[in-house]
Amino acid sequence: MPTPIKKITRVQYWILGLIFCVGLALRILYVHPIVDDTHIARDAQHYVDYGYNLFHYHTYSKQIAGSHPVPDSLRSPGYPLFIALFMTAYGDADYLPKLIYAQAVLGALLAPLALFVGIHFLPVGGALAAALLVAISPHLITTTSCALTETLFSFLLLSAIAVLYYAIGRTPRTLYYLLAALLFGLAYLTNEAVLFIPILIVASCLIHLRIQKHKVLKNIYFKHLLLFAMVFCCFPAMWYLRGFINVPVDAPRGSDRALITMSHGAYPGFSHNNPTHKYAPYKDDPMQPMFGTSLENFSKILWERVEKEPLRYASWYLFGKPYYLWSWDIIQGSGDIYINPVKISLFEASQVSSVIRFAMKALHPFLLLLAFSGIPLFYVTYRGLFSTETVTALPLLPMLICIYFTGLYMIFAPWPRYSIPLRPMLYLIACWTLSTLISYFRNRSTTKSL
Repeated sequence: MPTPIKKITRVQYWILGLIFCVGLALRILYVHPIVDDTHIARDAQHYVDYGYNLFHYHTYSKQIAGSHPVPDSLRSPGYPLFIALFMTAYGDADYLPKLIYAQAVLGALLAPLALFVGIHFLPVGGALAAALLVAISPHLITTTSCALTETLFSFLLLSAIAVLYYAIGRTPRTLYYLLAALLFGLAYLTNEAVLFIPILIVASCLIHLRIQKHKVLKNIYFKHLLLFAMVFCCFPAMWYLRGFINVPVDAPRGSDRALITMSHGAYPGFSHNNPTHKYAPYKDDPMQPMFGTSLENFSKILWERVEKEPLRYASWYLFGKPYYLWSWDIIQGSGDIYINPVKISLFEASQVSSVIRFAMKALHPFLLLLAFSGIPLFYVTYRGLFSTETVTALPLLPMLICIYFTGLYMIFAPWPRYSIPLRPMLYLIACWTLSTLISYFRNRSTTKSL
């Protein structure tokens, strides 16, 4: 920090181009048969309603009530704005196919973005491996067909990280920090869970500079990091101000949805009493209307249940929730890799795609193991307790984001769908862990030989 960025050869660029083409082809082939039959329900219907009202009435509301919908702030505005842009360009009758194909392109772009993040702390071969995993990830492919935030959020978040790496990995340039702040701001507007990530990044960078005793660099980077944080904070501030000024007191708000999500995630194993309502335990809980209506009621009811079964609830919050968040099957959806029901699936119609799905499912637990074992490995490497060719703090950002979201969904409902936008970070960390271990044992073998 600053660190030299690895140069990519012409052959490696050709390989990256091939990976991008594979990722794009898989997404186009997946969405093409179903683009006119895209399932709009539950969350997706809310986003479409918001986009419709923005397009027709310039009002941010999910209410379909003629010409005067009441403003609200139940859901983040980023994705409805994205939908409204396509409605403006193509009309509210023909926008959806264009939106889905645009998401296929954004999903394919995750592969080169993963490489441009990975080359800051991985060998180019390792970064290409992470890009390939992103390109063929079945979950990242199937979500492109959904009118949901996952694809857009993943693209904005990974773009923000890529730009920030280029900002902190060389002599500071104000433009890079401004662009990174803008992208993090757009990611926040798409998923408000991003709120504290830029602050954690700034704190981590400053702690790193303090540990490494870079007094001159600390002064240089502090000004740019402060600018980055201030520009980002404009986005939540404006969204909050809009809610304060424009949204009626009794209108649905994001805080209401957060409380409901907390209550939905407070059932160990996503089960209450009736096994038929597993994964929807709130349906047979007579206390649910109170449970999810106020923080006071939620705290009181949850504490009463924890007192009765402390070990069960401790196990659920500490271990069960992270397990479900990062598990393979999308339990609040159609199962396996599908959020929405699909009549014709590329992963069933194509033998090659079926093999890809099988291979990625088989690799999933090993990738998780590598990624999460990379966290203690990073610590011992960074502190100089584990000898490798290079010691760098740069792998910290993807790790920080995965740790942050895991901790966040230990509070809220850990639906596996929420971890899909984080898959590029997961693959990058797994590749870093594997690369670091290979480097260590290779160096050790060479030392013994000498």
